[in-house]
Amino acid sequence: MEIDLINTIISVIGGGTLVAAFTLPSAIRKAKAEARSADLDNLQKACDGWKALADERQEENTMQRQRIADLTAQVDARYVDIGTWRDRCALQQEEITELKIYKATTEMKLCVVRNCEKRDPPSGF
Repeated sequence: MEIDLINTIISVIGGGTLVAAFTLPSAIRKAKAEARSADLDNLQKACDGWKALADERQEENTMQRQRIADLTAQVDARYVDIGTWRDRCALQQEEITELKIYKATTEMKLCVVRNCEKRDPPSGF
């Protein structure tokens, strides 16, 4: 008798409605979980893309820093070269000045008339 009562209630309510009432919440949870999983997968792909881009930029930054260090070393070497050239130029300028002074002093002692007994100007030689 009880079975007939249960069958009658199921037939009145409808078998599909009762089954749907029990299976619907699990189907909703499953659909939400799949949607969250898809969202998480998309976020993971986006994060991986950003991480790859950041790694690429980091590598470029490292290469640029190395290039800057190389160029800075070259500039420093050029400054050393410039200092060496300045020192050489200063020494040569001193030598030129000494030679000009020597020339001026020898020109004063130079005789205008050659091979004569009377020197003009007279010298102590």
